[in-house]
Amino acid sequence: MTEPILDRGDTTRSTHVIVSTHSREIKTALFIALNAIPTLTIVATATSTAELVSYCQAFQPDIAIVESGIPGRSLSSVLPELGSSAPELQILLIDEHADPKDASDFAGVDVFTDLDQLMSIFPTKGIDTP
Repeated sequence: MTEPILDRGDTTRSTHVIVSTHSREIKTALFIALNAIPTLTIVATATSTAELVSYCQAFQPDIAIVESGIPGRSLSSVLPELGSSAPELQILLIDEHADPKDASDFAGVDVFTDLDQLMSIFPTKGIDTP
């Protein structure tokens, strides 16, 4: 079993995050929410599966927040490559209509959620999300 997201136990550096989305609104909402957490650092943003794989190899992030439907190869075909390129990577998949029964289609995903559920865990008091 993988470690919980956001709990690395490494206090020498912040938790490195890659955001991968094709939606400017989701990217903006995530940037606002993630930047409110001082222990997180966004190291890259990817708009395709090719960029996601490349950035995971280059930056070795702790977390990738990935929106389903990003352009390129299917996520199910990319996930094994992500796991081998960044072994400590935990993947949070955002799906417009997250249905737990669909999670089995994405082996290797640690959290499968929709945007509203995701945004509800961040300290965004007083911030409206798109």
